[in-house]
Amino acid sequence: MRRHRPMVGDVIQLSLPSGRFAYGRVLRDASVAFYDETTSEPGQPPIGNRNYRFVVGVYDDVLRSDKCPVVGWDPSANLEEDWPPPHKVTDPITKTVRVYHKGTMRPAADYEHESLESAAVWDYKQVIERLEVPWEAT
Repeated sequence: MRRHRPMVGDVIQLSLPSGRFAYGRVLRDASVAFYDETTSEPGQPPIGNRNYRFVVGVYDDVLRSDKCPVVGWDPSANLEEDWPPPHKVTDPITKTVRVYHKGTMRPAADYEHESLESAAVWDYKQVIERLEVPWEAT
């Protein structure tokens, strides 16, 4: 039997190589917001905290795997909290930058895209590696 994909608001847990535990809040658009805070004991997600280290798309098979169990539910205060922030998409040929947000693409305003995360879908190993990088470097 296959595991179901976590729902928006579910909190997943990831075991880090350092022995700590990281947590991510599942958002819409196949995205996960990874909390700043990690813990030394499992099952202690920072429910209610909206300080995220980063927000990225995560492959569905990662979220369905035993590596990312659901350990809590963090309800939103409003529907906006369920959406990931805007991401930039750069055309590899023309280098034109567009902004992807809430399922739609639009042209990027001047310099708007410079501070945006690139739209991508990450696998488990990539997420773990980024969570292990010291906070100042991300």
